[in-house]
Formats: sequence, C-alpha cells, structure tokens
Amino acid sequence: MEYDFIDLSSGSITLALAVILLCLKMPSDSQWRAMRRMLRLLSVCYFCIGVSNLITGCIGVSKSDNTEIGIAILLIALFQALFLTATCMVFVSPNSVKVKWLTVNTLLCTTVCAASIYALMQFDGATQVVWAVDTVLYIIQLVYYCILFKRCYTSCVKALEENYDDDMSDGLRWIRNCFLGALSVGISALLFGIFRWGGTMYSIFTCVYTLYYVYLVACVINYRIKAGYIVKVVATENTEVTEAEEQPTTAVQPEKESAEEMACDEQNLHQAIEEWVRERKFVKNDQTVEEIAHELGTTHTVLKWYFTNRMHTTFRTWRIALRIEEAQRLLRDEKVPVTTVHKMVGVADKSNFHKQFRQITGMTPREFAECH
Repeated sequence: MEYDFIDLSSGSITLALAVILLCLKMPSDSQWRAMRRMLRLLSVCYFCIGVSNLITGCIGVSKSDNTEIGIAILLIALFQALFLTATCMVFVSPNSVKVKWLTVNTLLCTTVCAASIYALMQFDGATQVVWAVDTVLYIIQLVYYCILFKRCYTSCVKALEENYDDDMSDGLRWIRNCFLGALSVGISALLFGIFRWGGTMYSIFTCVYTLYYVYLVACVINYRIKAGYIVKVVATENTEVTEAEEQPTTAVQPEKESAEEMACDEQNLHQAIEEWVRERKFVKNDQTVEEIAHELGTTHTVLKWYFTNRMHTTFRTWRIALRIEEAQRLLRDEKVPVTTVHKMVGVADKSNFHKQFRQITGMTPREFAECH
C-alpha cells in the first residue's frame, strides 16, 4: 500500500487544529453566543476534513487527471466555503450568522453533494454534466459569499466608527485578509478542478489550504483575545436605534426646566471633561462614545450636542488632537520610542496614527522626535 505523506501530514495537522478549537474557551456572555456556536461547527469541519485527508493518505486515492477527482474537490469545497465564510462573517456580524442560515446553507450543500453522487452512480456518461453543474453552482456560491461578506464588513466598519467615533477600518484589516485567504483557497479548488493538474498540483493545493487552516485558527485565537471591542458593538441582540441616536449632531439641546439648570448642567459637563483630560483618559481605547459619555455623567446625544454647539468641533477631532499633543509630549520629554508611542496614546493602528500626526504637526513622528 502506497501512503501519501502530504495528505497524512495535512490530516494530522487539521485534527490537531480541531482539538485546539474545541479546547478554546470563549466568554460566556450572550454577545459571544454566535462565536461559540461557530467555534463548535468549525471544530467539526476541521475534524471531518482531517479524517478525510488521513483516509486518502492511507488508501492512496489516485490524483490523476480525471473529472471525478475534480468533482470530489468541488463538493468538499462547497462545505469549506460555507464554514470558512461563516467564520469570517461571525467576526464582523455575529447576528447575521443565525442557526437558520447555517442550516439552510448546509442543507443546500448536502443536497448538491447527494444529487451529484446519485447522478454519477445511476447514469452512465453523466460525469461531464455533473461536473459542469457543480462548477456553475460553486461559482454562484463564491459570488454570493463575497457579496454577503462585503455587506457585513461595511456594516461593521460603520457601526464601529459610529460607536467609537474613530477610524476603525485599519483595525479590521486582518479580518478582511482572513476572508480573502478563504476566497483564495476556494478559487484554487475551482482552478484545480477546471485544469485537472494532477498529483503534484494536488499536493501543493493541499499544503496551501492546510496553511490557511492554521492561519484561520490563529485569527480565531486573536479574535478571542483582542476583539472584545468589536463584539460589544456588533453582537448586540437588540439592533434597534433609539430616537435620540438618530438625531443629527446639530439638533437642539434637550429642553430643561430652566435656564439656570441648563447652565448648571453645561458647567458640570465642562468640569467633567476637564477632569477627564487631566486624568488622561483620552488615551484609553476600546471605549465607545456611550461609555465615555456615561463616565462624564451625560448621554451620547448631549455630548455630541455640546461639542458641536459649544466647542464648535466634533468629539472625534478633539480627542485626536489631544492624543497627538500627548504623543508630542512623550516623544519630546520622555523620549518614548517612535514604534510604540501610538499605543501609549490610544491609537491601535500605527499607520493611522502616523497619518493623523502628520496632518496636525506637518511631520512624521520620527521627524518630530529627531527635531526634539
């Protein structure tokens, strides 16, 4: 019996990754429910793929140039595309990946597989027809998932920027790359089936998707550690927006009982903001504007009104200026390394920080540090 070392290695690695996913603990909060569910399904997916690779590695399934191998790869890719895309969607929009959606899509993939196998077994000469139909359906699936993920990703970026009042697109780049990696694996499966490259290219393809499986698990672990700020915004069960949140920033201030009370409230907010600045709380990240408003003893709506009508700016612009001013102080007085100063002032993305720093000071952080 001839063993396939590549398939055996891929199967062993994938099974090990399945165990890691099973052992990975997600927070018990209701906001993480979708991620916990996806983690279990992804573990099952990894387990099935791992066992499949071990079987093909042990029995030495032929990878010669034939249509049946292409069909088998496409049928497996149907499920891979589903679960990999669902995982990436959970990262940015947990509420979009409902049990019903997963069930319907899984049943559709299963139906295609069952129909293809039945046709191959019952009808002579049906191989080319099955191959053509499966190819078209797979392409439709990939296009549908691309549209769906783009919609979820755009919605997530918008929600984060509205809640954190900051540019969050750079911080989500790794999730976008995760989906692009899944798409690359899916397209590779399609190309392999179309051109029927044979054993050597099959081994390369196996190595490529195994590496992606490792990368995806690393992304899941990274999400568990660092993405709490995403979950608390996009995983809220109640997605309705209150009337107060829908009001534009130029809306009039909520009515008060008297002019004296209005002045007193504004003075209290002014003092709270000054205290907030003195305590350098503007360097905190992963805080929503609603959470900051609560710290200041007010609401998100009133805070926006105050900055628009009293300070004639936006909270976002004002906080960026404070962070850049603090960064200048750290670079000038404390000689903080340029490579870490962005994290110390609450900006997670280095390139975004450099862009903001240059816009305000007219020079890069390194140039500023060298001048001082």
